[in-house]
Amino acid sequence: MSNPKNLQKYWLRSVCLSVVIILVVGGITRLTGSGLSMVDWRPIAGILPPITDAQWDDVFGMYQASPEYQKVNKGMSLDEFKFIFFWEYLHRILGRIVGLLCLVPFLWFLLRGKLSGEMKVKGLCLNILVITQGLMGWYMVKSGLVNVPEVSHYRLAAHLSLAFSVFGLAWWMLLDLDKEQDSPSDHNAVSYRPWAIGFLLLLCAQIAYGAFVSGMKAGYGFNTFPMMGDEWKPDGLFGLSPYWKNFVEDKFSVQFIHRWMGTILTLGLLGLGWKAYRSGLLSILQTRRMKWVIGLVSVQFLLGVSTILLIVEYQVSLPVIHQLVALFLFAGLLGFIHSLSPKGLEIGK
Repeated sequence: MSNPKNLQKYWLRSVCLSVVIILVVGGITRLTGSGLSMVDWRPIAGILPPITDAQWDDVFGMYQASPEYQKVNKGMSLDEFKFIFFWEYLHRILGRIVGLLCLVPFLWFLLRGKLSGEMKVKGLCLNILVITQGLMGWYMVKSGLVNVPEVSHYRLAAHLSLAFSVFGLAWWMLLDLDKEQDSPSDHNAVSYRPWAIGFLLLLCAQIAYGAFVSGMKAGYGFNTFPMMGDEWKPDGLFGLSPYWKNFVEDKFSVQFIHRWMGTILTLGLLGLGWKAYRSGLLSILQTRRMKWVIGLVSVQFLLGVSTILLIVEYQVSLPVIHQLVALFLFAGLLGFIHSLSPKGLEIGK
């Protein structure tokens, strides 16, 4: 029989891959304006899509009664509706698949006593996160089924952050199991771990602000870089009262923050990578993972700038790729941090 740890690695890899796929589909769903096409939530009965003409008429009729149809898509044809329905339906089906991939193997390993105490706790947390994510998805959609047919950017950010959390926990569990052979590292290398964790927290904030930019359509405000229009700080920026609202409710201020937080994050990670590499303290594995972080943050910065400049021409493809690379950068930084953790430092002994 296969080694239980190998089976657990296959399980966690499938979870990570499924989150990558649903993140891409979720981005497309959002950017094609498909997210409010399904106006009800039926976790079991909603698995089957409309098939007959009568079923399509019923589903389309429900959408025609929604605020989005009445105020945004008035006159939309059934064929046009089928396009946006497809993306939202696919997104929801993938959500169910992610849930099953997390729950069923976890229960199988648990009932057969194949999980360590630590893996039991982390596996339980993983499933709680997935359930919370599903509930948050519907809670987000509900925010757009009102007089103003736009989902709350706060709930969108929470939905995206939970997706990253599910991926992050599954990825960390996989790193715990999937130890690579490595050369010994100097234990002084652990001094870079607090810096890496700090940049990870900054990356998480940047990802949340990316959701704010998307939810508020702030990316269309200024399509120049590094200046915003002809100025570094346009008039009216941070002009809301009370002042704290500028950080979360003024779309131009949110875009400004997202731009410069990304710049700071990029320069910070490049600086950390240069210093760590020059120190000679890192092992082969740690060096390789740091190089991945440097490469990914560089690509992500260029994608961010390209998205600002070309968002009008590439309204779907560039933002989706930008979001996907953010996930890869998140994974890379987690991998580097893990290699500096006590478990990671055991490798090579």
